[in-house]
Amino acid sequence: MSTSTPSSSSSPVAVPTCTGCTEPIFDRFILKVQERSWHSKCLKCSDCHSHLSDKCFSKGDYVYCKDDFFRRFGTKCAGCDQGIPPTQVVRRAQDHVYHLECFACSICSRQLNTGDEFYLMEDRKLVCKNDYETAKTRAEFDLDNANKRPRTTITAKQLEALKRAYNDSPKPARHVREQLSAETGLDMRVVQVWFQNRRAKEKRLKKDAGRQRWSPYFRNMKDGRGNDNDDHNSLLDEHASLNLHDSFASSCW
Repeated sequence: MSTSTPSSSSSPVAVPTCTGCTEPIFDRFILKVQERSWHSKCLKCSDCHSHLSDKCFSKGDYVYCKDDFFRRFGTKCAGCDQGIPPTQVVRRAQDHVYHLECFACSICSRQLNTGDEFYLMEDRKLVCKNDYETAKTRAEFDLDNANKRPRTTITAKQLEALKRAYNDSPKPARHVREQLSAETGLDMRVVQVWFQNRRAKEKRLKKDAGRQRWSPYFRNMKDGRGNDNDDHNSLLDEHASLNLHDSFASSCW
């Protein structure tokens, strides 16, 4: 911005026109910005409308004070996306720059200070360590619940139809399962799982029945072996007593 004085020559001089109000300038001093003339009262910041008497910044057809110029066209804050004046204290996270007031947790709004642990998200938002770990645990819990399939309640009528089909064939073909699904209103997957569980249950019951059938036999065998050992031990004791008696009798003779 420069200041000029109209020429005092006797030759006619074109009167400059103010860029702000488009009126002729008859003032003693003329303010010029980028070869454009202004009344001193008309040279104002396009944003805050403060008078610019010392220094100004221009962009296109607009003039700004220092703060508003850098707010619009300076380095952008990653938090509020507003410009940052060059004299303002900032904080950095990797390649991003933040106002001090914008350098805060996006969840609890607590301002982050030097030494605080935080996470930089993909959208340039900051999250303090406590809120990040809490949100992560909650997300994992919700994911586990979402992956759990809801239990299906089978009515007595549906169960009767499934049992009839099982008696006909424990491993029904696909078209039979499709007919059962249409008849009972159950999902194909539910029908398939029911037959799988039923076959596993039958197999387990047969295995348990076999154990109960043969357990008395094995118990008798064990008891019999125990009696044989007792008889054998009693015979040994009797033989030992006879030998002892014979030796005693021999010594008496």
